[in-house]
Parts: sequence; C-alpha cells; structure tokens
Amino acid sequence: MKPFQKNPSIVCSELDDGAVLLNLDTKYYYILNASGLRIWQLMDQCSSIEDMAMELVNEYVVDFEKVKSSVHRLLKEFKKHRLIVASR
Repeated sequence: MKPFQKNPSIVCSELDDGAVLLNLDTKYYYILNASGLRIWQLMDQCSSIEDMAMELVNEYVVDFEKVKSSVHRLLKEFKKHRLIVASR
C-alpha cells in the first residue's frame, strides 16, 4: 500500500510545460514545472519513492540517489501544503 495519496480536494490542470494545482478547500494554487508534474503523475502508478525514482531514471539520464532525494523533497513540500495525505 502507498504511504501517501493525492488529496481529493486538489484539482490538477495540465499546461504545456507543467501544471497548476488548486486546493479547493483552501483556494490556494500551486504551479508545477514539467518535472513536478511528472512526479505528480507518478503518484498514481507508483507505490513508493523508490519506485517513482526508478521510473524517472528510466525516462531520463539521471542519478538514482539524486532523483530519489529530489522526489522525497518534493513530496515533503506536497505534504506541507496538504496536496498529499497519508494513505489509509
């Protein structure tokens, strides 16, 4: 089971080079670049940070440990702003 899931109150509108996330509860919006959007999308298919990092390693020429750290850092920001919540 995933340790996290997208907050159901978040609406994602994809753009050419990223996305805008709107929290319907707080009315705050957040802008994601293309990398942030890809991580947001991977949350639907991956069950761990390691799985997400491996997907990114397979898609781009990046170091696993660096991308894993970046994914972890972004997920912490998502959690801080209540864009993701703990899975039940």
